[in-house]
Amino acid sequence: MEHDAPPAPSHHAQDDGAVDDWARDDAEPSDRHAAPAEESPEAADAPAAPAPSAEGVNDIQSSLQSLELKTNAAAHEDVQMVADEEEEAKRHINLVFIGHVDAGKSTAGGQILFLSGQVDDRTIQKYEKEAKDKSRESWYMAYIMDTNEEERLKGKTVEVGRAHFETENTRFTILDAPGHKSYVPNMISGASQADIGVLVISARKGEFETGYERGGQTREHVLLAKTLGVAKLVVVINKMDEPTVQWSKERYDEIEGKMIPFLRSSGYNVKKGTMSL
Repeated sequence: MEHDAPPAPSHHAQDDGAVDDWARDDAEPSDRHAAPAEESPEAADAPAAPAPSAEGVNDIQSSLQSLELKTNAAAHEDVQMVADEEEEAKRHINLVFIGHVDAGKSTAGGQILFLSGQVDDRTIQKYEKEAKDKSRESWYMAYIMDTNEEERLKGKTVEVGRAHFETENTRFTILDAPGHKSYVPNMISGASQADIGVLVISARKGEFETGYERGGQTREHVLLAKTLGVAKLVVVINKMDEPTVQWSKERYDEIEGKMIPFLRSSGYNVKKGTMSL
């Protein structure tokens, strides 16, 4: 009996899917290595973004500079505000030095400025030399308060000198009023700004009498200060070291004995007497 031969084994016994995968790997590149897409004609024809004009760049730079200036100005204002607040935290007192001519008002004011560190040693040495050249060796401290060369030459204050010194809690302004009777209007100008008056009196023999007697400025300045609203008055008896005085208690008592009754009659309430330097 004749039988049909069995089918020959197939060379494609492996999974068709696996064979197809191998074939695709060899025949087609994978998506991971795909060639870049060609640029579309529309993208190639698109115009490039225009570069900013020189005028636009200048506008930007101007804006930045303006912003920087405003920032710096604001920082400066902040610093100034802090300084102003510190300044306002201190009370302010105006002192006016009054009295007869040559009593030593400018010298006393200059000495205060020197002792409070407002004037350096080099400036003092310069003034000492100038005073010596003018044969006015004792005037050099007054040069600190003098406002011009004419005052230094004549040794007389004409304009109201102004200077400042400070303590921990107080800022003082010194007003150096002229003592000569020809400049009373200037003295009034200085005294009208003052909170406290400093009446300087010379203890030198003859100088106190000249200032206190009729025609002198000691009494006139006291009356003007009271009229102008200077409520407090410090009386300084100066030049106690002068050869005609030599720290004499009798001379001090003599001056005090005349001044206290006059001050009371002028409207000042004398509680602690005077102060000597």
